[in-house]
Amino acid sequence: MIRRILVLLCGLVFAPLSVMAPLTATAGSLGEGRLDDLIGLSAELVRDTVYPETEATYILRVESRADIHFSRVNPPRGEGVNVRRGSQDHEYYFVGNDEFRISTYRFLISAKQIGAITLEGASLTHVAVNENGARRRVRNQSNVVTLESRPKPESYQGYWLPSQQVTLEQHWSTEASALQVGGSITRTLSLYIEGRNIDNFPELTVDYPENMNVYSEQPKFIAVDDGMKLTLRQVIVPREEGMFEIPGLSIPWFDTVHSKSTVASVEGLALNILPNETQTLAIEGLESEMPEHSHWRYATLVISVLWLVTLLRLYQVHKRLQSQQVHPMSKHSSKECCLHTALEQGNHQDVVRAWGNANPEVKSECGRLMDAYFAAFYSTSPTDGKTERTAVLTQLKEMKRGRKAKTDFAPIEP
Repeated sequence: MIRRILVLLCGLVFAPLSVMAPLTATAGSLGEGRLDDLIGLSAELVRDTVYPETEATYILRVESRADIHFSRVNPPRGEGVNVRRGSQDHEYYFVGNDEFRISTYRFLISAKQIGAITLEGASLTHVAVNENGARRRVRNQSNVVTLESRPKPESYQGYWLPSQQVTLEQHWSTEASALQVGGSITRTLSLYIEGRNIDNFPELTVDYPENMNVYSEQPKFIAVDDGMKLTLRQVIVPREEGMFEIPGLSIPWFDTVHSKSTVASVEGLALNILPNETQTLAIEGLESEMPEHSHWRYATLVISVLWLVTLLRLYQVHKRLQSQQVHPMSKHSSKECCLHTALEQGNHQDVVRAWGNANPEVKSECGRLMDAYFAAFYSTSPTDGKTERTAVLTQLKEMKRGRKAKTDFAPIEP
């Protein structure tokens, strides 16, 4: 038995590029010494048609002895396609005392062009050892398959959603058809799409009536079988009474299995919104008390308004009196300030201008001192009237202090 297996391995070394048929292992076939009894390859497409934004599943099955280890499994190749690896699994069985393995490798293929695309079969590589102990790398390749890439149908309208299965369901928190104003009802929408990831999910948008407040929770995504499931929970609160219709929801999608457009939908709900009993009782209680105590409430309201108007009028009169007292003083002070600033800076042109605009009181108090200043400034003696300017500044300060004292001790007028 061992001798026959070694003979088969030697034959495998000299046939590195053989394409193997699926392995059918029996005790008698191992004794015949065929290469097909060592490794069997088969490849197939679960669906040989793809549309934009869809993928076809490519399955490679390898049947071999359990002691043969593959160093590399190469994906299928073709022009104008994208290939990514999927899942893999392994099964083992025995034929007599010999153990065999069935390995399944899955690849996902999407097309970048339209038309028929020929895919070279996936291949695998392992190291074979002959009877002399020499090692040789052996590559086995599976059969060729054809993939058909189709465009988006021109008759399809709306958001492009191709899939093998789309399911839309909903659940209501109550089966009652009546609800009070201010009450709430919860609507839970569930959307399952096969072969779709989170980024390509459509939004669940419902146009609710304007007299209803809708509070939507954050959508939740869960991986289910070969797709994703979106769950959206919404709390609906009516604000007005009457008969209202909560709209249904429809999501168009393209069935890639039967190559046709279809719609996943859920029905709406008719609600009879009734008055809120608690609010109605409270309003009725207030209305029953109004005839007995309404005249006191109205009298209190009128007195309060008149009192507020009187306070506002007194405040306006007080502000007006203050402004009448402050404005003249500020006017005189501003003119004195201009003269005072010009004298301190020693700018003769500014002094002349400020003196010409000075008020009569300043001219009366500082007239003789200013005459002395101008005489000294225009005299032929080497002086700029500094002494006389200082005297004027001193007089202005005295006037300011005297005016402030009169203001602080002014009699209070009734």
